[in-house]
Amino acid sequence: MIRRVVDDLYQIGESIEGTDGWHEPVRVYVLLNDGCPLLFDAGSHVHRGQIMANLRELLGDTPPGYVFLTHTELPHTGNLKAILDAWPSAKIVVSSAILPYCELPWWVTEDQVMYGHAGTHETYGGRPISFLDGILKDQPGTHWMFDEKTGTLFTADAFGYFYPTSAETLFDDELDAGVPTDWLRRYHETAFRFLPLVSAKKVNADIDKVFAKRNVKVIGPTHGNAIRHDVNGCVTRLNQAILEICEETKA
Repeated sequence: MIRRVVDDLYQIGESIEGTDGWHEPVRVYVLLNDGCPLLFDAGSHVHRGQIMANLRELLGDTPPGYVFLTHTELPHTGNLKAILDAWPSAKIVVSSAILPYCELPWWVTEDQVMYGHAGTHETYGGRPISFLDGILKDQPGTHWMFDEKTGTLFTADAFGYFYPTSAETLFDDELDAGVPTDWLRRYHETAFRFLPLVSAKKVNADIDKVFAKRNVKVIGPTHGNAIRHDVNGCVTRLNQAILEICEETKA
């Protein structure tokens, strides 16, 4: 699957079939970036053949300049070796909070890795990218990244959702009422099992601060299609989903 999100931002990827007809998407985002493509996450090894075919079709003869990893779990890095084998000049950009000798595979060499520090703004292939700590994360080294040109916030596992098969290729503006709270809740209560143990109001307040400081026009979750229409509405529905997860446990 190759779908253009906005401007030069595309998403590719497949999904994993779950129970009762629900599916979990695994996405890779690509900024074509005028001759120096930027990849955000690398996808799962389970989908390697299709991901590599999609990347070759999308990139043509232009190698990716950088692969940004939100964190180092297999759905985000499982296809990394295939990408580096195909385009060995690509650099990997990871969170400065990871433990490189534990979290990166042995075949990644030191000269291939660059570190993104939370709170900083850097330029990659002429493209300004900023970094921040992930508000919701299941690994300490998870970070989010913001592309100022398209206004896209890449949020790793946060803002992911499960969907029925019929919504496999659909963006939020192609659904009747955007991404429903129930879809967000189903995913977050599975992906972040610690949520009932934290303050939902604090988590939601921190998420709101992220969006208050940036002109976010697109949300790019790894486990969901891009949110490109009603960003504020999606944030509100995620806030509600988190409140529901916590309140049910307290009850």
